[in-house]
Amino acid sequence: MIEPLTLLTMRAELSDTRLDALARELARDLSRVGVKAKQAEAKGNPGERGVLSIIGQFVLDGIGGKLSASVLDVLKAYITREKSFSFTLSKPDGTKMEITAKNVGSADVAAFLGAVSTG
Repeated sequence: MIEPLTLLTMRAELSDTRLDALARELARDLSRVGVKAKQAEAKGNPGERGVLSIIGQFVLDGIGGKLSASVLDVLKAYITREKSFSFTLSKPDGTKMEITAKNVGSADVAAFLGAVSTG
């Protein structure tokens, strides 16, 4: 069974403008491998209209099975490009995994991504 919603948070030592641009590219790249990435939103303050997008934070739908390896490949490409990147995946049950340049190739990360599909 595929976890319906997983939260992906991306961080880097970059300006908000640059991080936002890269976040949009990441969403596009994830969609190319079959994962729907919708930018996370927050409610505005009382009296404000609409919702606020949270820079670098996505709700992912469709991670699981063969897609897990594809998602990991996409994240590796971003970490290779910018060493200060880190990603945190949070499952609905509260389980989290931080993915950085130091552990991106580890068995723990691969196992966690595989576990996303089995909950």
